[in-house]
Amino acid sequence: MSKRVQLLLRAARAYSEAGAHAEAARCYDALGWRWTAADAYHRAGDLEHAAETYRRSGHPDRAARCFRLLGLPDRAARCWQEVGSPLEAGWELLVADRTEAAAPLLADAARTPPTAPGPSLRLRLAGALYRRIADRGGPGRAVGPEPLTALLAEVERGILTVSSRTERLRLLEWGVEAADRIDRFDLSAALFGAAHRPRRDQSGARTEVLEQWQDWAARRLGGTAWLPGPGATPVAG
Repeated sequence: MSKRVQLLLRAARAYSEAGAHAEAARCYDALGWRWTAADAYHRAGDLEHAAETYRRSGHPDRAARCFRLLGLPDRAARCWQEVGSPLEAGWELLVADRTEAAAPLLADAARTPPTAPGPSLRLRLAGALYRRIADRGGPGRAVGPEPLTALLAEVERGILTVSSRTERLRLLEWGVEAADRIDRFDLSAALFGAAHRPRRDQSGARTEVLEQWQDWAARRLGGTAWLPGPGATPVAG
């Protein structure tokens, strides 16, 4: 390890311990430790630098999330397009009510539909939400949420059959977004409950699900007292 690397590491750690995360991020960036740098930029609240650094480090999901928080759906979508993921790119635009821009991306994704259960359900969710948003704006047309509610029930039943932890969490996020769009917070809560049920390979994911559930309940329902505690098993129902 060169003297320069040692000094940069020492400086980065000192800055981190002092809570100077932006300065720590610049040190990590100079070292080429892009993931660590992006994480430090995020902790510093510099979402734009965090997004670009996540993107350069090959994590489009983290980059897109930062751009979404910045209110930049086009840049969020571009992160996914750069890695050949039109479904995720279309979703970023769809949830920002950019239906016209989302349409060709979702159509591209539908040309070669995924066969894995998680992405397949997400493609169907995107299509159902797109139709509801697009049709709702048509003259004299009112489309009810019934097709979407039926699909959300299917997502609830199938979420724990998805083997990939990352895919389960992404499916949960999309399902909750769709349920919230039709003001069916009961369905959103049911999705969280399903994702929080025990699974042998997801103890860490259950903690993450519970944290997201608590954040959602505080924002949407104004409280979290009714949620399960850490380690608790939700009652199926």
